[in-house]
Amino acid sequence: MRYLETLLARDLRLATPAMRWSLAEAALEEAGRRFEPRVVETLAPALKDADPRGLLALMKKYPDSPNAAYLAAVSRASLGDLDTIEAWRKFFALHDGRDPVHVLAFARALLETGDRQEAALQVQMALSRMPPYSFFARAQKPIESLAVGYQGYLRQARIAVLGSSTTSMLVPVLKALCFRDRIQADFYQGLYGAIDQEILDPQSGLHAFQPSIVLISVQWRDLDLPAISADETAVVEGIAARYESLWTSLRQRFGCHVIQQAFDSPGEDAYGYLAGSLSGGRSRIGSAVNQSLLKRAPSNVSILDTPGVQRRAGEQQWADAMLWHKFKQHPANAALPMLGEECAAHIRAVLGLTRKVLITDLDNTLWKGVIGEDGLDGIGIGPDSAEGEAHAALQSYMLDLKARGILLAVASKNNPEDARLPFQRHPHMRLRLEDFAAFEANWNDKASNIRAISEKLSLGLDSFVFLDDNPLEREWVRSQLPQVAVVEPASNSVFHFARALDQAKYFFALSLSQEDLSRAEQYRIEAARDNLRAASSSMGEFLAQLNMRAAAVPVSDSNISRVVQLINKTNQFNLTTQRYTEAQVRDAASNPAGWARAFELSDRMGSYGLIGVVMAKPGRDIKTWVIDTWLMSCRALGREMENFMFDRLMAAAQASGVRRIEGVYRPTPKNNLVAGLLERFGFERVAETGEETRFVMDMPDGFEATASHIQNTSGQETAAEAMA
Repeated sequence: MRYLETLLARDLRLATPAMRWSLAEAALEEAGRRFEPRVVETLAPALKDADPRGLLALMKKYPDSPNAAYLAAVSRASLGDLDTIEAWRKFFALHDGRDPVHVLAFARALLETGDRQEAALQVQMALSRMPPYSFFARAQKPIESLAVGYQGYLRQARIAVLGSSTTSMLVPVLKALCFRDRIQADFYQGLYGAIDQEILDPQSGLHAFQPSIVLISVQWRDLDLPAISADETAVVEGIAARYESLWTSLRQRFGCHVIQQAFDSPGEDAYGYLAGSLSGGRSRIGSAVNQSLLKRAPSNVSILDTPGVQRRAGEQQWADAMLWHKFKQHPANAALPMLGEECAAHIRAVLGLTRKVLITDLDNTLWKGVIGEDGLDGIGIGPDSAEGEAHAALQSYMLDLKARGILLAVASKNNPEDARLPFQRHPHMRLRLEDFAAFEANWNDKASNIRAISEKLSLGLDSFVFLDDNPLEREWVRSQLPQVAVVEPASNSVFHFARALDQAKYFFALSLSQEDLSRAEQYRIEAARDNLRAASSSMGEFLAQLNMRAAAVPVSDSNISRVVQLINKTNQFNLTTQRYTEAQVRDAASNPAGWARAFELSDRMGSYGLIGVVMAKPGRDIKTWVIDTWLMSCRALGREMENFMFDRLMAAAQASGVRRIEGVYRPTPKNNLVAGLLERFGFERVAETGEETRFVMDMPDGFEATASHIQNTSGQETAAEAMA
């Protein structure tokens, strides 16, 4: 086809308008049903101003040609009953691939017709395919247009980018990725090379902006190192201490999260190998500084793995000497999407948008072959083939995900008995049935099975990642469940599955709590609770048999990571859906005029872990508390835990001399569950707008506990403890 393309380009230049249609017809005939992007991109400009009737004739003659559908889609001519949107839909129906540029063109057409919601969805899908930098330049204006009035945001953030080099090309990439991740982000770009000034000067633009997240973008030149330094330890300590001081200033001034880029390596060093092997060598010190930053970083600071991004990009894409010397830009444009993806992973983790569940297909995904046709001995898994080893390695990767708290689930078109057989009897399977929190094997479509898994696990669809070798299944799930992240490997070969999962950073986390480590076990225990509930004659009998114990505990170093995680991830049982960084939670918890507690629950079958948070801040006077945060994990629903939380709040308020408690409910698409919570406990509705409803309760002289099936193990709370 490359030869055809060359001849076609030559002939089109010489052809009359009428002859161009003959050339187009010959090209489409040669291509058949195989999409040839170079051919159609050669044809499209030549046919742009031609008689549209010729294009319509081509469509009728080649109704199954993706090339004809593409030409119709990109043409600005009138096609009678066949409009541009229909042409794009037909093209995608005939062609399995989803080139981000094509999807963006489709989104532009949708935007022009006023279908902003579908246009936004298509742009987000295109961005999920990790397009090159050129795509971001093309998409900037449509994204800016779509971001205005977009209703699908999950989080808000104020993100400042402070750099020692030019960051103007990075910020649009970050804006696009935030839009993809449904984050309503306002950005501030600091003055060039003025990181310290922006942070330390109270009159700087950064102080006026008041960020919630700050990215400190640095590079190897900022270390200003000679080829060999005399005192390696002193140099490393001095550099690390400087950035630690900046982190402290940022926390004190803004209570924000800091994303600190680690230092990359110079592309050229006259010392070569010696730069890393000799004491005081430039590369060796750079690595040591990065390690020192990791060790020093407090919980509100995360270190971005710039060297890892540099390795994945490769030096040819990472650095461009011309861009640096002319424009002081580093890294090069080609590497910015990779760097942006790494930044976006940190931002998602800070805001509680890390995915929680990996749903996998079975046939040709966890093993080679089709179990229902090939049988147990016919599928490939393990050391007998390269593909079998790759499938086993993928299963090992999934086991590692499970070990750090990611739930695994199956959605497969199979007979249930066939689907379970390899897990039960194949000697080389790494995964077993008990490793899965949900197992849907039937002949329903994959989207329906994912919905069933969502219901079973009581998790939103935006918690899921879907892995399948079949591109048609992937596109079906995308079209039906846009909230689900669909893994798009470089090919449909198992050799690319683990890398695609890893590089997309769906499960990127900044901390690991005890609840994360025990999550799979918690779901196994929950299944036993479900069995007990089914055998009980009433809900009261079920709750009584659980022998529940709960405690309200102070927010402390030992549990703050989990508290912040809950605050930023809980959507359904959440009165206000306020999101906070760790620094902000620490400040709230240490306020002696307020009250902040984390809640733990256990029963005879095991521990639920830390499952709830209540934070009350002082109101207009010392006798008033305002409930700022009241949330609970859905795992504790139906256990009277909200009653227990209310009881502890009332006891603390009474012990502290509080006479009035105010509350607010801010509705979201997901938290209707708690719309009547405050009124249920006796609060009076006093004001209502479209965005929130406000409530108030005057403290009674005495009150009775409302959680009748939970033993309080937090002890009698004194006034001093309540205000700790």
